[in-house]
Amino acid sequence: MSLFGALSSGVSGLTAQSSAMGAISDNITNVSTVGYKNTQVDFQTLVTTQTSSTVYSAGGVQSRPRQDTGVQGLLQSSTSQTDLAISGRGFFVVNEANVPTINNEFLYSRAGSFFQDDEGFLRNTAGFYLQGWPTNASGTVVPNNKSLSIPNQNVISTDYLASVNLNRVGGTASATTQLSIGANLPSNDTANTTRKTDVQFFDTLGNANTMSIVYTKTNRDNQWDVNANPPPGTSVLTLEDSSGNAYSSIGQLEFTGRPANDTQVIVNGITYQIDSTGVAADTATVKQVDTSSTTTTAQDVAALVAKIIEADTDFDTTNNRVKVSSGSSTTILFTEDGTGLPGSSPAGISIDPSGLLTSTGARASTQETSFTVRKINSAYRDYQQFTFSALPANGVTAAINGITYTFQTTEAAGDNDTTISTATTVAAMLADLEAAIEANDPDFAVGGTSLRTRINDSQAEPPSTLADTLVLPVLSTSYTVTFSATAGITEPDTTASYTGGTAFTIDKSNAIVFDSDGIPSAFNVAEIEILDFANGAANMDDDPSNSPQITLDFGTVTEANGMTQFGAEFTPVFITQNGSQFGTFAGVTVSTDGLVTALFDNGETRPVFKLPIATFVNVNAMGSRSGNTWNATQGSGDPTLRVADNGPAGQVIQASLESSTVDIGTEFTKMIVVQRAFSAASKIISTADQMLEELLRTKR
Repeated sequence: MSLFGALSSGVSGLTAQSSAMGAISDNITNVSTVGYKNTQVDFQTLVTTQTSSTVYSAGGVQSRPRQDTGVQGLLQSSTSQTDLAISGRGFFVVNEANVPTINNEFLYSRAGSFFQDDEGFLRNTAGFYLQGWPTNASGTVVPNNKSLSIPNQNVISTDYLASVNLNRVGGTASATTQLSIGANLPSNDTANTTRKTDVQFFDTLGNANTMSIVYTKTNRDNQWDVNANPPPGTSVLTLEDSSGNAYSSIGQLEFTGRPANDTQVIVNGITYQIDSTGVAADTATVKQVDTSSTTTTAQDVAALVAKIIEADTDFDTTNNRVKVSSGSSTTILFTEDGTGLPGSSPAGISIDPSGLLTSTGARASTQETSFTVRKINSAYRDYQQFTFSALPANGVTAAINGITYTFQTTEAAGDNDTTISTATTVAAMLADLEAAIEANDPDFAVGGTSLRTRINDSQAEPPSTLADTLVLPVLSTSYTVTFSATAGITEPDTTASYTGGTAFTIDKSNAIVFDSDGIPSAFNVAEIEILDFANGAANMDDDPSNSPQITLDFGTVTEANGMTQFGAEFTPVFITQNGSQFGTFAGVTVSTDGLVTALFDNGETRPVFKLPIATFVNVNAMGSRSGNTWNATQGSGDPTLRVADNGPAGQVIQASLESSTVDIGTEFTKMIVVQRAFSAASKIISTADQMLEELLRTKR
């Protein structure tokens, strides 16, 4: 009947408007809820199929609430660095558990009011934990499950996602890998003048270390040598060129106490044994260091250096391959000069201090294990050495610096002409050759120590006194040496032989070369290798398992942006290096692409997480859940995880919150309309009731 249909239609109106009022009330009460999405109630008619063309059968109305999930709320700034908002499409991935299992559901939210809980997890005010992809120190995403090697950035699983925890971000230290120095080296400095730059660097454990970069003016115009001693607590420092060749290499043995009687150190295969009694005798392989009259560690060190020079002819006071450090009387410095050691690998000076102990059994030196001072490249030596294993054949010539010397078996030794006697021994021949060169070539001073002969690798007891090696120094200009035949003429360690008839150039490529305008034209030092840190830090040696070498940046060739040589005082301009000491966690930054980077109080940064953004085909069909979260439904489609600020995924904005999309003015306007509609619907019911009452009175 139409009257009953009208009553039912009125009731549906009351129900629909009540639903609308409920949505309005939710909207108004959530006007301050972060990330809340306005709920809109739409109405649709309920039509009863008409069975008569003359009578109307009432249907009614039905409410259809929908949440405008895809509408962007206004972004408001926040004072908290862990408050996050999404500008654009997408949702944060959250979970109800801080350590999710298969029983915990992954949900989606735009409520970014995250804060650290008592365990360090980022949780929003609704209690949901922010999920992210873990990253390594370079910011590359890695699986959360450590047994997996390949990350999958589109699978929502605990294998790949983890709750963001800032409490587990430990402190960090960063080794120095770059050292930049700018300074003016005075152009009017004389040869052998030294200048230095003291620098600080950090090892892999965050310890601060110091070293001095020393610049020495050479006897060549506009050219400077560069050297550096190993920092305290290390074994070897090597300067390399850009190809990895050793420019210079210096090792050290730092004594921390007096070595006890019968303890020993091995240098280039010879054992030096401490003898505090003063009665032990030398042998061919064991040399006694008499400390019976010494009373301090410094005196013991001086006695050891003196014994090395006495016992091994590869060390002397001229080549300075071994000496007491000018900065510490208890430290021995070993400097490789190109002599090497026959049969050694790698070539250089080998030192084994493992047998050095004090009287209490403690270590007598900072260095505990064997180390090798590297043989420097031929291009960077201050002199070249020619070792003769036999006398040159009769008639062989040697053209040295443009003057030809002829070896003759019938020549008498001792005169100053250019004919060299080979009538007796190699030592006599070399003495005659040295005298001839000094007498006939003005570039070599008579009685000087730059041109000399020496005894190579004599470890006998007593050591040989017969020279077998000619030492030719680098001059202010390059020159050549050509032997017409060179059978038996080699480098001291026999690693290279000189070819007969081939000119060998004696020259040196110095570390820093300037042009006539004071601008650098060449740098032959590019990296610093430092080995054997006593504190346990990794070697700086480019081994993949250790730390990279320190790149030494003196500026750009042809530009005055680093080292210069002008007519002014020595002027340090800048010293910059990367690396840092140990630092503790101080905060985070979040980039627009979702990369969470930990900040430390030493100025270092380290990526720790990357926040995925979940997007859906139909966001308005997602299922609404408590806590301002949503779940995927069949209508919304499956989520797609994306990198923020990429494709349809929005940007992550730090220190911001997304406001509710509720417009309170609109809601109050809707409330008036709903109130009137509800009153009208109730009027339908009361009017239909009156009509039914009239109908009942008709029966009476």
